[in-house]
This record gives sequence, C-alpha cells and structure tokens, in this order.
Amino acid sequence: MNTPSKSFVYTLTRISSRYKTELAQNFASNGYSDVTPDYWIILEWLWEEENITLGQLAERTSKDKASITRIIGGMERNDLVIRTPSASDKRSFLISMSKYAKSIIENLKQIEGDTLKRATNKLNPIEVKELVRMLEHLFVNLD
Repeated sequence: MNTPSKSFVYTLTRISSRYKTELAQNFASNGYSDVTPDYWIILEWLWEEENITLGQLAERTSKDKASITRIIGGMERNDLVIRTPSASDKRSFLISMSKYAKSIIENLKQIEGDTLKRATNKLNPIEVKELVRMLEHLFVNLD
C-alpha cells in the first residue's frame, strides 16, 4: 500500500498554490495581468448575480469582510468592478461588474477552463467531477 509521503494539508496547500500561480500566469500571458485568481473568484460570482453587498460576496466566497474589502478596492483600481451606494441602506454598497469586466469575462472563462484542462490532464470527466464533489464534501464538513 502506498502511503502519502506528506500530510494532507501539505498536498492541498501545494495544489491550491500551484493552481493559483498557473491561473495568474495564464491570465497575464493572455493580456489580463490586471486579473488575479482572487479577482476571478469575485467576477464569477458577480457574473451570476450583480449588485450584491460586500457581506454577500464575503459569504459566497468564504472570505472575511476585510479581505473582500481589500480585494474589491484593487478591482476598482483595475476597472473590474463598480461600487455604488445602496438605495435601501446608506451604510452599504452594491458591487457590480464594470463594462470592461463584462467585455473580458468570456475570455477569462476560456483561460480558466484551459488551466483546469491542463491540471486535470489524464483524468476523465467523471474523475474530475468526483474530485470536485469530494473537495466540496470536505469543505462542508469543516464549515
């Protein structure tokens, strides 16, 4: 029986870090150096539902509010999102994608898809689905 030479956390951290690095490099090499993996996660959520609060984004992305605030600030500087005051709550802001972000989202999806294809090379589609299912299961167990 093969036993892992490193701990589970080591393996999980290593693949997460490597995948993020690869994705960032792929975005940059395709002319999107202004999009980081963290920005991409936010854009994916905003593509599904715009005009959501920082708190909603934090909940959906499993990031704390301070991190989301920092990320959104960077995204605003890169013209990826727009922050508008909420009409119903003056203390709150609604986040939506900028015109620029909307114009590049399909290209970003393709780049992320190509990155995933490379990462899952030699795994069949069923194995990829099962891998994602198992990782989601681990997340739910720890949530």
